[in-house]
Amino acid sequence: MDPKKKVHHIHTEDIAQLIFGALIFGVPAAYTQETWDLGAALPPISYFLLFLLSTILIALIVFHTGYHRHKIKLLEQLYIRRVLLSYMLIFFSCTVFLFLIGKAPWFTDPLLALQRTIIISVPASISGITADIIH
Repeated sequence: MDPKKKVHHIHTEDIAQLIFGALIFGVPAAYTQETWDLGAALPPISYFLLFLLSTILIALIVFHTGYHRHKIKLLEQLYIRRVLLSYMLIFFSCTVFLFLIGKAPWFTDPLLALQRTIIISVPASISGITADIIH
């Protein structure tokens, strides 16, 4: 890690790495019929659990790439903000891509669009946060 780069700050390069990393796995998953079908077929608890899985994976990776060396109590709010911002950027990049290919009908069926985006966000979270930690 660059010594000038503080562990708790998010820089523009981090944002770009999160977005492009998310699209590495998000794009192939977004083109599959199985993903579109799952977006309409899973029970509501599954979407919540997938969201939770993505957030936990991001939290673990972020923690082990810098925050474990510091007193987490001092950086707790920054850590939580970093995790949530990372997920939101990944989720937004998946949303935009699904919308562009016509598989996230936000204006006609927002629930379906949300469900499909949550499904795509799982692999996108893994690749997005991994791309962010690889410098």
